[in-house]
Parts: sequence; C-alpha cells; structure tokens
Amino acid sequence: MVGQLTQAYKAKLAASNETERLIADATVKQLEAAVQAQANQAGVVKEGMQHKAFWIPWLLAAVPLSIWFAWGVADSTLNGSLPDVAALPPQLKEYADAVWQNIFYVGGGVAGLQLVASAIRGRK
Repeated sequence: MVGQLTQAYKAKLAASNETERLIADATVKQLEAAVQAQANQAGVVKEGMQHKAFWIPWLLAAVPLSIWFAWGVADSTLNGSLPDVAALPPQLKEYADAVWQNIFYVGGGVAGLQLVASAIRGRK
C-alpha cells in the first residue's frame, strides 16, 4: 500500500495537465483513506487486546487454526503420508486470514511487550 501511495504522489507531481493531476490527487486521497482505515482496524484490535475477555474467543479461533496449519505443514513435510486436511470454506477462510494476521502482527507485538514489562517489574 505504501508503494502505491508513493507512486500516486509521483504521478501527481509528474502530471502534465489539470486532469491528470486531479486523477492522481483522487488516487492519493483514496489510498490515504485506506491507510487510515487499516490504522483504525489495528487500533480496535489493540484496544480489544487490553481486556482479558478478548483472549477467550480469540484463542477459540487461533488454536484450531494453528493446529490446522501445523497439520498441513506436517503432511507436506512427510510427503503426504498423513490424512489430508480439509480446505477451509470461503466464509471461514476470510475470518481465519484475519486471525492469522493478528497472531503475527498484533499478537506477537503485544506478547513481546508484556514479556518486557514483566521482566522490568521483576527487577524492581
């Protein structure tokens, strides 16, 4: 997304007429809105992660998804000798993608910060 935004700014600067400049300006505004929407979504997730009740449904989704993924990796590693893993239905796949991204992007960061904070508290 950042690369697209940079290209849109370059197109705006390189516009040779008013029409090209307006089109590039509209593209820039659209991309800036998308970046802001992603930031808002991340903020909602981060805020939700501050509450312990958030982790119960999150773990109900993340643990089976991780097991499903690990089974697929193990099956691939063992050259298909394990029973096949079923593909996720499209509706569940969309949700699983969001959970999977949060495991690595937001969840890892929050867990890391909590470990650092625990270590600092333990030294006092």
